[in-house]
Amino acid sequence: MSRGPGRVQRGILEALERGPLTGCELARTVRAEGDSTRRALRRLEAAGRVACLGFTPGNSKRWCLADELEARASLWPAERAAHLGDVMGARFMRSFRRALVAAL
Repeated sequence: MSRGPGRVQRGILEALERGPLTGCELARTVRAEGDSTRRALRRLEAAGRVACLGFTPGNSKRWCLADELEARASLWPAERAAHLGDVMGARFMRSFRRALVAAL
């Protein structure tokens, strides 16, 4: 018999009101273990109160309130694409140059 959201779930909801965070950032903010934070996020997601925006470059899920998903999701791919372009730009050019020289 549930009495509502627990301490970790309430802390997650309060933290996400300030903006999207990763699971690790939420665990630090709420001062909870990673497992209990993931479990709380799964239950909040099943209840439709939080939503996953996608993955960060470090492979962590980025979470936001479900009400903000539409507005945040439109910004997230642009941020991610810009970061990916910054990281991969130099690597791609070096690899392309090597492949081009090898083909000649």
